[in-house]
Amino acid sequence: MTQGDSSNSAPEASATGSAAPTAPMAPLSRENRPEIVGADVPEAPYPIELFGTVTKGFGRGARFLGIPTANLPDSSLGPLNDLGLTGIYYGFARVHPTFSTPLPTAAPTPALTPSPSSTRLVEQATAGAAAEHGHHHPAIPKSVLKQPLTSEQIAQLPPQTAPYPPDSVPDTPTVPKRLADEDGKVWPMVMSVGWNPYFKNEKITAEVHIMHPFAHDFYGHEISVLILGYIRPELDYVSKEALIQDIQTDVKVALNSLSRPAYASQATSTFLTQGPSRTA
Repeated sequence: MTQGDSSNSAPEASATGSAAPTAPMAPLSRENRPEIVGADVPEAPYPIELFGTVTKGFGRGARFLGIPTANLPDSSLGPLNDLGLTGIYYGFARVHPTFSTPLPTAAPTPALTPSPSSTRLVEQATAGAAAEHGHHHPAIPKSVLKQPLTSEQIAQLPPQTAPYPPDSVPDTPTVPKRLADEDGKVWPMVMSVGWNPYFKNEKITAEVHIMHPFAHDFYGHEISVLILGYIRPELDYVSKEALIQDIQTDVKVALNSLSRPAYASQATSTFLTQGPSRTA
């Protein structure tokens, strides 16, 4: 079993934190990073489920780094308290092809917590919001959802960050767009949870990068995020290039780790394929 990058301690993760701690500076050489992290089977507290509507963030992922990220609303971050540490995590995510006619501006979605009682509350709240705002979950062809990524396919995905959707402009209004079938599948993801010390955030954020080249942005769409493991703590960097290089390594580590059978099988989770409002 190969453990995560623990050469630097990470601050505790709290969705309600109010003061940004100082992160250690990344070593100049990062060549000794592990290629696989975590146990061979996901261990507690994983998996952790997050569900919410993709909101506009700072726009730095696309404009500054060239790496698109999906931002989750504060209302969905409660389960992050179970993580214990800020840093970089890996798992799977699915953007739900939510739309109505006409396309609405999506409202924030309540948090999904691991407890059964909280799950039922979220189901009721989500169903009510969907009815009120006219949301509709169009059926994804069964051939798409019944053919989840296998361990071999995950290992063969491009080991670099996905590009920003070509027709998207970060500063335009957030209008949900219809997604292609491939965009509605379950894909590997890496997620930054914390203060983003390089950018000096003043509050904790959760930013998800999905390893799939989307045809369009998915602002306003609902997203399910299944966290399965921890990669490394948050670090500060001497340059933008050093930060980007570490993120690219995060993607490689995530794909290697998710290609293990016990992790790859999590891609068929009903939380991902059906969403919390359809989970029994």
